[in-house]
Amino acid sequence: MLSRRHFLGIGAAGLVSACAGSRDPAPTFPAFSFKERPILLNVEEITVDNRYTPLGEGHLEVDFDVPPAQALADWAGDRLQAAGTSGRASVLITEASAVQESLATTGGISGAFQTDQAWRIIVRLAAEIVAQSADGLNTARASAQVERSTTLPEDVTFTERRQAYYTLTGDAIREFDRLAQASIDRYMGAFRT
Repeated sequence: MLSRRHFLGIGAAGLVSACAGSRDPAPTFPAFSFKERPILLNVEEITVDNRYTPLGEGHLEVDFDVPPAQALADWAGDRLQAAGTSGRASVLITEASAVQESLATTGGISGAFQTDQAWRIIVRLAAEIVAQSADGLNTARASAQVERSTTLPEDVTFTERRQAYYTLTGDAIREFDRLAQASIDRYMGAFRT
């Protein structure tokens, strides 16, 4: 028969075990995927060249679960597929920024009783796709650029901020995909298969 001491010991051990096995309730944010609609290019090789370097204050790229440059590189890897035996294409990332700007908030007594939008987050994506035949005689270029923004309240939580960054990047990369597809269709017909 179990004594009260044994019963309490088993209960305490179970509680400690449950706490040790608990996970961070923060959400996880997977990479964006565009694999369902590949764009086949008549080239042997496709490379991605990230030429963007964040300069100045207010840059947040490192705080994003899926940074804008990664979203663009993943897009290129998912959407653009080499389907030829010669020639090459390059995706040149020229902008992949995430910048935070402070907004004016209400001060004083009035400000203590209201929640203002305190930050504007701006994501900008831009890239150029360049394809060239092996002999260098034929070249085609397509490009797309997108800017999306959102505002965050002064009482935003860490998890809400992360979710806003992810949603903003998702909106931007989906719009980039739409514009890039249209540009490729219009200007790179000679390299489509």
